[in-house]
Amino acid sequence: MARRTKPRSPTEPSEEGTPMEKLWNLKFRRELSGWLFVLPMLLFFLAFVVYPILASIRSSLYSFNYVDYTFAGLDNYKQLLGDSLFWKAVWNTVVFVLYLVPSITVIALLLSVIIQLYPKKMQSFFKAAFYVPGVTSIVSLAMVWEYIYNNQFGMGNYVLKLLGLPSVNFLGSEYVYPSLTLILITISLGSAIVVFTAALNGIPRDLYESASLDGAPPTKVFFHITLPMLKPSVLYVVVTSTIASFQVFAIILLMTGGGPAYKTTTILMLIYREAFVNMNFGIANAMGIMLCLLICLIAFVQFKLLKSDVEY
Repeated sequence: MARRTKPRSPTEPSEEGTPMEKLWNLKFRRELSGWLFVLPMLLFFLAFVVYPILASIRSSLYSFNYVDYTFAGLDNYKQLLGDSLFWKAVWNTVVFVLYLVPSITVIALLLSVIIQLYPKKMQSFFKAAFYVPGVTSIVSLAMVWEYIYNNQFGMGNYVLKLLGLPSVNFLGSEYVYPSLTLILITISLGSAIVVFTAALNGIPRDLYESASLDGAPPTKVFFHITLPMLKPSVLYVVVTSTIASFQVFAIILLMTGGGPAYKTTTILMLIYREAFVNMNFGIANAMGIMLCLLICLIAFVQFKLLKSDVEY
């Protein structure tokens, strides 16, 4: 009597072929399903990140506005290298980075350690309170701070008067950098605190218990346990704060407009003026490419200096 075989379903994989062919078919099906899952985000990345970058590189080699479009080669870059205003904007941007990055990192780290001393509900409240300025409208924040820094009836000079100190022109003197830095710190602290508090919660408790049994003081616990374990989070905060500081634009445009005497004009403000005021899109794209290269170089150095093999 002949043995009856069960008919194969059309969707059932074929058993025919060599073992290598079967393995390849199985691997292909698995990889195909993975690519189909990431395909929408990949298309978005290619369309709105990769393509604009390539288009900007190409446009930086041309001299064009709404009328003329001529190939210029590296002339745009040569023009920027000899432009004193561009180098002043680079220096102003670096000054903001030097003010902001250490301040955000240190203050956020200290506040996160303090927040960890409170119960969970209070921790959530403080994290939300510090995060709110970061998601608030920049225009609204600028209006509030303009009132605080007003020379005649601002709250800042009122407090200085109560302390017996002379009035200060916060946005029109040598105090303009600290004044703007204070605004940017309040906006940027929230995200750094969220990162640090999450990392603090992930540190194994037995390390602190061992230090407590050994009688280690709090300062040694912080510098020998907490800080080394937070090194990956510190790297993340430093790199992201650096990138954000190089892109400072809106609050400066609203508060000072780049003044006084171009003292707060940043690279991003020059890009905005060249592109949308002077209509020099080639120069603006060249500035954008140079800014991107500068950020990549600094981020590379930061990764080399702060990289860590800590895992927990």
